Amino acid sequence: MDDDAGCNDAVSAIKGFSEELFTAGDHAFPIFRKGGGYGVILLHELPGLTSETVEFAEWLADRGFHVVMPLLFGRPLQSVTLGLLKAPFVCIRKEFNILAAGKSSSITVPLRALCREIHAECGGPGVGAIGMCYTGGFVLAMMLEASLLAPVAAQPSLPFFQPEGLDIEPEVLAFASSRKDTMSLLGLRFEDDAHCPAARFRRLEASLQSAPGSSVPRFHSVTVPGKAHSTLTLDYPAALKGGVDTRKAVLQHLRKQLLCSP
Repeated sequence: MDDDAGCNDAVSAIKGFSEELFTAGDHAFPIFRKGGGYGVILLHELPGLTSETVEFAEWLADRGFHVVMPLLFGRPLQSVTLGLLKAPFVCIRKEFNILAAGKSSSITVPLRALCREIHAECGGPGVGAIGMCYTGGFVLAMMLEASLLAPVAAQPSLPFFQPEGLDIEPEVLAFASSRKDTMSLLGLRFEDDAHCPAARFRRLEASLQSAPGSSVPRFHSVTVPGKAHSTLTLDYPAALKGGVDTRKAVLQHLRKQLLCSP
């Protein structure tokens, strides 16, 4: 896809990105796009589609990917403070499951459709998808979609108050584990992050098995020393200070899965 395909700053709420409305079934939300190359869907975290998330999207686009950011709640470029003030209203929306373990959020259905559409447009072996914090676990249910080869769960925080809980049905997780391809999930978390406990990653490691005959791990994780939360955006400097370049880990994962896949 051409770098400037469909890019019209005059009608986009985010400079340098094209903006359009994506519709799938009863769901509709704006998406912002930038870059050339294979597709990567970037899901913003709980404060919303902040300038920090946009900066990360630009970082990925500059490294050869077509980045697509759905606006799932809030306004484009809203401040972190405003996003956190509005958090209680986001948490009660029916599209998002925040408390029940073993249940995925219904918003993951149109997000799977978005994976299919971006793959059809951008080509390649498949697409990547990065979920962060509140949306970190969304990529688990998105692994039902065959075109998703490079999912990333960055500090997945749902369901709340259940350290081993996952916001995905057990049968869906089992289906993802049984895929015959080389789909591989990368997990990122800070070591002392109470919102993303180590027990959650241990369960993912135990639940996701590599395809028969494949040397590609179905799940692998990177743990950053320290007590921060946002591994790729707000606390990315803390990750670097802790000696771990989390963005580099994501970039290597995307390149391996999308550029080196058979």
